[in-house]
Amino acid sequence: MIILSLLFASVVSISGFSPGFQPPSCGIGAETAGGGVRAFSMGGVSAGMPDSAMVSSANPSASAWAVSTAFSWGTKVRDTRDLSWSGASAFPDISMIIPMPYNLQFSALLSNRSRINSEDSVVFENGSGTIKWTGGSAESYIGLTERVSEHLAFSLGGKCFFGSALGDAVTTPYNPGQQVAVTTMYRDDLAFSPAWGAVFGAFMNTDYLSAGLSIATDRPGNLNVQRDYTGNSSADTTSHYSVPGELYAGLSVRIIPRLAIGLDFYSRKALNLLGKTTEAGSTAASGFEVDAGNGFCIRGGFRAMNGLWRDGAMMYTGGAGYTVSGGKASFDVGASYETWGADQSETVVFASVMASENWLGR
Repeated sequence: MIILSLLFASVVSISGFSPGFQPPSCGIGAETAGGGVRAFSMGGVSAGMPDSAMVSSANPSASAWAVSTAFSWGTKVRDTRDLSWSGASAFPDISMIIPMPYNLQFSALLSNRSRINSEDSVVFENGSGTIKWTGGSAESYIGLTERVSEHLAFSLGGKCFFGSALGDAVTTPYNPGQQVAVTTMYRDDLAFSPAWGAVFGAFMNTDYLSAGLSIATDRPGNLNVQRDYTGNSSADTTSHYSVPGELYAGLSVRIIPRLAIGLDFYSRKALNLLGKTTEAGSTAASGFEVDAGNGFCIRGGFRAMNGLWRDGAMMYTGGAGYTVSGGKASFDVGASYETWGADQSETVVFASVMASENWLGR
């Protein structure tokens, strides 16, 4: 056993990884669209829909007309056949809007991006085994918005992708002469260092018509992998990765004072991460919001996906919100039902709370 341990240590020191690093077969896992519960309830419509309560991940300049500081927190739970989510609640969506003097506004957003949960086979020259991966990724945004006129605003900020995953492996080397199988255990700690890119947004807002556009650049970063073997030996390596740029465009119309209807379009280039390619594609969404009076509102929407992480998926959404004290606090809830492939489906419930205060007395 001592000789075997010394031989194994020497292989590690020469090649770094033995067996070689094998990324999760699911790549970065099951992706999800970011954004708050209001947009979620309307099929994802937010790039061209004014919002004074939450930062839009599609277009941060949509909240340029907010007069109060607003903080919101929300989370999702899922019932899905996608094993990556395993019924667990997602990373929370957190948003902050802070109006400032001179028609400026500070915005920050943190939301879930994907979840990794898979068990893969490990096959190498002298053995085989299994490795179980758990983890996920998230996105954040931080930036400034300026309202340059009564009807026009621009935003400039940075969007960051980051995440991590742990892979616990158990392997058995091939040794025909060995009467008892000798197993080897190791852990791969995978970390996406923060990958930043610029985000530019523009928004036009009138009493009856609103429109918005935002563009996010590619985001380069480093992928760090550290392996810990049973005992004291370890190895690590670093490589580069990039998250592709994105385009959002939206339009909304307020036909009557209590009814708003919106359309959104999203496009992204192919995503190549961890040896898996998510094809380029786009989504088209439509949604509505009705002011039912007494602080209540009702929402609904639809989204169709072409390519991306669920090619051909169709999602139906609905939700409601309740605002108290003239907008100082609100509770919102939404639900969606999405189908894709031959027999795949997912039901999601999203709930959030918001609190605000008009510190500037506007």
